[in-house]
Amino acid sequence: MATGMKKIIDLVKKTGDNCVVLDSNGDPAFVVLGLSDYEKLVAGAANHLGGLTEDELLEKINRDIASWKATQTDQLDNWQSLESAIKQARSRIIESQDLVGPTGKAAEDKYYFEPIEE
Repeated sequence: MATGMKKIIDLVKKTGDNCVVLDSNGDPAFVVLGLSDYEKLVAGAANHLGGLTEDELLEKINRDIASWKATQTDQLDNWQSLESAIKQARSRIIESQDLVGPTGKAAEDKYYFEPIEE
């Protein structure tokens, strides 16, 4: 088994989530899910989908995939927003460190006072 597929299977086992594997065109090709979830799906499909024609079943599957893709896009947008916030926070930290001296105290200007001869 390819190491990439093994990683996907291990992740599905660990999280209990499902995973849609895309083909080289980016189209959904396979779904990876736990065996118990698959058995429930098959049992439920036998009960609920038995009256559907092949075209109706394909339409339902396509709707489900479209719905799943929409949720994945939302999650990706959330991650991108989080990544942007992290970058902003890092730049603020770096800017604030530039204002702080090596001792951790605010950098201070040094003045030398000399007595004036009169």
